[in-house]
Amino acid sequence: MRWDIGIDLGTDFVRVAEYNRGATLEAAARLALREGRENPLCCGDVAARVSGRTCAGVEVVSPLRDGVLENNFYADRLLRWVYRQAEELPRGKRFGAMLTCAPFSRPVQQEALLTAAVDAGAAEAALVRADAAAALGAGLDLNAPEAKLVVDIGAGKVTVTLFTLGRVAAFGYLPYGLNRIDARVQRIVRTEGGYRIGLNSAREVKHTLGTALPEAAPRDVVMHMTGFSMERRLPEVFDVETALALHACEEVVSEIAGLCAGVVSEIPEELAADLNDAGAVLVGGGAEMPGMDKRIGDTLGVPCRIADAPGKCAARGLAEIMRAPEKYPAALMAQTRKGSLK
Repeated sequence: MRWDIGIDLGTDFVRVAEYNRGATLEAAARLALREGRENPLCCGDVAARVSGRTCAGVEVVSPLRDGVLENNFYADRLLRWVYRQAEELPRGKRFGAMLTCAPFSRPVQQEALLTAAVDAGAAEAALVRADAAAALGAGLDLNAPEAKLVVDIGAGKVTVTLFTLGRVAAFGYLPYGLNRIDARVQRIVRTEGGYRIGLNSAREVKHTLGTALPEAAPRDVVMHMTGFSMERRLPEVFDVETALALHACEEVVSEIAGLCAGVVSEIPEELAADLNDAGAVLVGGGAEMPGMDKRIGDTLGVPCRIADAPGKCAARGLAEIMRAPEKYPAALMAQTRKGSLK
């Protein structure tokens, strides 16, 4: 069976790779659904733009929550849309789909994701460890004996994996990602400032003022934000200071740094020695938070670098696995055909 399409389905984004074209699509992992109807009104970036602006009876949803599948029906509908966007899928013929999956997902969640991929139109579907695909997309040779430490920082999950000889030597994870910062920003603005803001506005605060190095952040930067005043019951423009964003970021960033240290502290001495030369590689969209590489590098005492276009690493890695799946047997988590799971 040839794998025609690879899909990196994340909490916030879905990225696609095709067999002959490599990475081709990046869109929001969102659907806008009208109550009582099965087909979505819109998907992808269009659905993301109407999030928080919908009318009664319309809801913008995502198939994943905290990095794992939450709703099988949403996944089915989003994957149908993804298949239609692919230019090289054989129309009306059998094709194989390869999807990334969080390594800590439960078997029932893995089976549900495989079922959604097949029900959406694939003749065969397979799940690949998201961290393995991202490591390959970052240019790492997973089959080499030297240790490779990969820190995958996403919107809904964080994983830290040490690879050697194509297998996992050590692993740790957080069942949440940088999206937790958005909720913290919302809560702090509401409780300390008296304003309500949406998730999109909270995300904008995180991207503009957030950093993993609070001691190096400028303290005189102020961001103008529009929110709903809880006192006056009216929309108002107010200022968000850097300290608020730093407070919201620090708990999550310190947890990520602590997770990395915990994984490294348990590895064998020879593999630990490899990290002095190879260091750690950051992948995932959250790797682009300012100062994240230095924060983790300082915590571990080893070099740390951010992969090129870290958010797209998993899609690039899927393209490589699709072309030669036999080279990466440990990356495969599960596989199914219509009517059977193995």
